[in-house]
Amino acid sequence: MKRILASAVAIAAATALAGAAYAADIRRPPPPVAKAPAFMAPPFSWTGFYVGANLGYGWGDGSGTMTAGGATGRISGSGGGVLGGGQIGYNWQTGVFVFGVETDFQATGADGDFRGTLAPGAVAVVGTTETPWFGTIRGRLGYAADRWLFYVTGGGAYSKNEVTGTRGAIPFSASAVGWSWTVGGGIETALTNNWSVKGEYLYIGPPDKLPVPAGYGVTGDAEAHVLRLGVNYRF
Repeated sequence: MKRILASAVAIAAATALAGAAYAADIRRPPPPVAKAPAFMAPPFSWTGFYVGANLGYGWGDGSGTMTAGGATGRISGSGGGVLGGGQIGYNWQTGVFVFGVETDFQATGADGDFRGTLAPGAVAVVGTTETPWFGTIRGRLGYAADRWLFYVTGGGAYSKNEVTGTRGAIPFSASAVGWSWTVGGGIETALTNNWSVKGEYLYIGPPDKLPVPAGYGVTGDAEAHVLRLGVNYRF
C-alpha cells in the first residue's frame, strides 16, 4: 500500500511539474523572427552624358539706323517662326545641386519684315529678315528634387541672319554670322532612369554682327526669345 501511495504521489508531482513547464512555455514570448532587409532602390542621379532633340518657337524684334546714298533714317521690324534641333551635354550632381554644360544647334523657319524712311528724300526702305540657323553653348546650374530638375542657364549664342529688301527701287541683300549672349531657365523631369523631358526659355541678346549690304551703314539692336520642349536620353 505504501508503494502504491508513493507511486501515485510521484506521478502527481511529475504531472504538476510538466504542467507548470508547459504553462511557462505558453507565457514566454516567441523569439523574434529575423526579416529579410527591404530592397532599397538607389537614389536617382542626374550625373552623366546625354543627347536629345527639341522643338519650339522663336520670335524677336529690332530697330536701328540705316545710311545709304547720303540719306539716313530709322528702320525697325519683327518676326518669328518654328525651330527645332538637337542638344548634347553633361551633368554632375553633388547633393541637391546639379552643374552642367550643354550645346545645341537649331534650324529655324523664323522670318520677319522691316521698314523705314531715309531722309532727305523720304526714301522708303522695306525688306525681310531670315534666321536659317543658330546655336548656343551654355552652362547650367540646377536644383534637383529627386526626378525633377529646376535650372538656370547662360552662355554664348551664334546665328546666321539674312536681309533682303529695296531702298526706293534699288534692291539690296546681305548676310552675317554673329555672336551674342543668352540667359534662360527651365524644368526637366526624368520619366525613367534614362529618358527625361524638359521645357525651356532662352533670351538672346543683340548679335555683334548685323547683315549690312555693301555701300550701306547699319547700326542698331535686335533681340530674340525662344520657347522649346525637348527630350533627353542619358547614358
